[in-house]
Amino acid sequence: MRRVFKTKNLIFFLYLILIAYLLINTGIISDDFDAMLRLKGRGLKDVLIPDGYFITTPMQHLAHYIWYYWFRLDNQIAVNIVKIFSIILGFCLILPFFRIFLDKYTAFWMSFLFIFFPSHDGTVYNFMSQYIATSFCLYLFSFYLAYSNKLIRAFLLALVASFMSYGSTPIALSLFILFALDKEFKKGAVIIIPNIIYALYFISINMIFHLGAPRIIEKLTVLAAIKQFALQALTFVDSMFGPSMWLKIYFSFSQLSILSFVIGVLSVIIFYRIAQEDNKEYNSKLIISLLVLLFSSFLMFAVTGRYPQLAFNLGNRVTIYGSLLLSYLIVLIPVSKKIKTLVFTLVIFTILGISDHWKNWNLHQQMVIANIKDNQDLNRYREDKIIYVSGSQYSKYGPISHIEFLSEDWVVDRIFKLVVNKDI
Repeated sequence: MRRVFKTKNLIFFLYLILIAYLLINTGIISDDFDAMLRLKGRGLKDVLIPDGYFITTPMQHLAHYIWYYWFRLDNQIAVNIVKIFSIILGFCLILPFFRIFLDKYTAFWMSFLFIFFPSHDGTVYNFMSQYIATSFCLYLFSFYLAYSNKLIRAFLLALVASFMSYGSTPIALSLFILFALDKEFKKGAVIIIPNIIYALYFISINMIFHLGAPRIIEKLTVLAAIKQFALQALTFVDSMFGPSMWLKIYFSFSQLSILSFVIGVLSVIIFYRIAQEDNKEYNSKLIISLLVLLFSSFLMFAVTGRYPQLAFNLGNRVTIYGSLLLSYLIVLIPVSKKIKTLVFTLVIFTILGISDHWKNWNLHQQMVIANIKDNQDLNRYREDKIIYVSGSQYSKYGPISHIEFLSEDWVVDRIFKLVVNKDI
């Protein structure tokens, strides 16, 4: 018994090491530059008060945005620490939820796969976008607390999870349905009421007082909503198991470093040693709940008129809603131990390749930023003429454009202001 306990602890620790390896040196991306400039030179008291964009998601401001006060372009130690801590915390928070439905080893694998599912790498490696994963993790742990009859704590945590993301409603609804299917309506109320409070807050702030970024189509019609819903469904198929996903898997292998390849091989060996031959049955109520999560997210994004389901670029963060269902279907796939290991092999090498792509692009970004900093013509520039910047718009994931860098004028503007300390 003690040996089994030690083995499970070792596997848990190995997952934590793997998470840290995947995240380290994955860099600062896109909106990060804007956040760093906005907080530069401000007093800490001012930084703590949500305003502007974050007034509709104050917990995102406190959990993610304020860290840019300490982030630096020339020293990314703080970025690495905060990124790793955030994802490891999320991993630990969702484990108890999956332990309700799975054995411990499978729960480890399920938690890891959901967080690092290849379709939504934007929610992992871009710290500003981690808030979506954080909202998920907090809500899933809230469900576990309610399931364990710790209702007050569950309510408070659900409140934090709701105010973390404007996209928290599908999560709350699906978890409410999961309790409702077991006729646990009191526990379901603990999950859904905090989100109703948030919805009323969001409507008041965004639609009545017109504060924060607008999220709903100005002239929303039933026909427009139906078209957008269909677009969500079609792009979901492509981004999760269609051509885009298979291209992402295929080109991930060309990104692998030697170290990542070795780590992948060791991971496969360990997985094969602990994988079980018997197959647990799917929980039908959980699948219904995850389907509610998926289709309600389609509806949410349909009324925004934005955010199609993409496997590439930072917009791929919206695919996190469907990845929970697919992760569950994958980890309990009713096949032999050898086939399970083959599936794990494909997934783990894809994840490692994606991580290496982010690390390589971070190195490229640092080189470009260093060149800007060392360019004496830019440092001496005093004219009013516009400077045009070309190249390094997106990373190249095989032939496909993926991670944005100098693709928008405002990002270029923020980088120049941070690096040469003046407005060009």
